[in-house]
Formats: sequence, structure tokens, C-alpha cells
Amino acid sequence: MEENKPNNLSMCKFLRARNPYGMMEGGDHPWFLLDDANTICWCISSSGAVGPDNGLVSPTNCREGRSCFVPQDADDL
Repeated sequence: MEENKPNNLSMCKFLRARNPYGMMEGGDHPWFLLDDANTICWCISSSGAVGPDNGLVSPTNCREGRSCFVPQDADDL
């Protein structure tokens, strides 16, 4: 199951998340989700729980291969 957890470099730069433990941004492991079931995710590009491609937003869905995916190291925001 651990191998299914994405690392921060494989997720879209527009993905944001919040869970009962606080914001999941910054630090050495910005997407270390302690409680996946209670995490709320949204896309800052579409401003909602559905991405620009009409697909659901989540750490496991917002990865390379989606038409709206933008890598973490992309300079344009």
C-alpha cells in the first residue's frame, strides 16, 4: 500500500490539500498525508475538487498523464 502513495515530485503543482493535522505544504515531505480518508484536496487552477480536465482532484489522481498536469518544477504558475 505504501508504494501507491505518490511523492511530492510526481504530483501536479496546482494540487493543494488540508487535513485535520493542518496544511500539507512545505518541509521535506510536503505531501506526507497522515490521514488520507480525512484529507480535503482542491486544484488551484480550477478552484475546486474537479480539475480543468473534469477529473477528480487527489494526490493519487493528479499525476503525470493527466491533460492538465503541470510538474512541480515548472516555472509558470
